[in-house]
Amino acid sequence: MAGATGVLRGRLDPRPLPTVSVAVLAAVWACNLLPKVFSVSESLRSVRARIAAAGRRGSQREMLQRVRLIAVSKFIPSDLVKEAHDAGQVDFGENYVQELLEKSATLPQTIRWHFIGRLQSNKVKKLLDVPNLVSIETVDSAALAERIAAAATHREQVLDLSIQVDTSNEATKGGVSPDAALPLAEHVAALSPHVRLAGLMTIGAPGDLSAFERLHQLRHRIAQQLQVVEEELQLSMGMSGDFEEAIKRGATSVRVGTSIFGTRPPKE
Repeated sequence: MAGATGVLRGRLDPRPLPTVSVAVLAAVWACNLLPKVFSVSESLRSVRARIAAAGRRGSQREMLQRVRLIAVSKFIPSDLVKEAHDAGQVDFGENYVQELLEKSATLPQTIRWHFIGRLQSNKVKKLLDVPNLVSIETVDSAALAERIAAAATHREQVLDLSIQVDTSNEATKGGVSPDAALPLAEHVAALSPHVRLAGLMTIGAPGDLSAFERLHQLRHRIAQQLQVVEEELQLSMGMSGDFEEAIKRGATSVRVGTSIFGTRPPKE
């Protein structure tokens, strides 16, 4: 009865209930105190099923096996990252150099790390100290590409570089304009053998599916200019809210975080 009385009093009491700040909720989640509706492995399995279904419905059926899932682990506790890795996920994306350094020092070396955030030139050397870093997807200037190439000389593995393109003309988003991407692609392709031009990346404006079409068309132009096979250039586009639409429009790599590590039930 005491519990019921408390509920009734809570409903009838006109005084406002105390609010909980977003920061407190984030801290509780970071401590893994909130129950997850679905396990990471279950959510991961659901996302993979959705990727496969989008590939079958899209125009990239022959490239279905080449659609890479990058699990965005920004702000995600290491134990949940390991849970996803134990479930078979290999590629993970991080936005911040320091967070990546800390996680890579304790998590399995079999993880393939992708840097997907804005990269400051003064942090390039630290970032490249991560031995299992396989790609940087946010190259937006010749100077940054040169700094990365110079710092990569000690690495045994060739580092993939993708050019970030602003396909929605948003001042708040990083990346170069589509026209500027052409000469930058030429510059990156001509750099040292320690790095290679892997492809293009974009973060389109929410709801702007035409951004995916523009990146696909840009890849065709760059492939012609560089005289390379178009399908060898990756298209990294699509996130938790729109990765299925991106795959239908030719994405070969998608970046998904919320649908894997969030608390909402996976969408089948």
